[in-house]
Amino acid sequence: MLRMISIQNPASGEVVSRPSDTFTLDVPPDFDRSNGVVAVDARSHAHYTAMDGKNRAYTALTRPLSWRVHGEECLVADRPGRPPSAFAGTYRLRAIKPRAD
Repeated sequence: MLRMISIQNPASGEVVSRPSDTFTLDVPPDFDRSNGVVAVDARSHAHYTAMDGKNRAYTALTRPLSWRVHGEECLVADRPGRPPSAFAGTYRLRAIKPRAD
């Protein structure tokens, strides 16, 4: 059974739990946080809007949510209706919440 990790939407404050093997991406340095979304295609190309309004692309390197530390902001895969093994899709800006033991 996979451990669940709490993540928070920095814009709304909403907290949800996701499986520890959920794919994540590092936040690009020029990422437009007001948009908060990166799209990754089947060839591992990540596409996002930079702070200057220009579209950017880079080769995405995913890491599991379990590798992230509490308080860290990252882009977390949105998985409704998608198999958990598929890395392509939409990634949204989230913050890792500490466990409430």
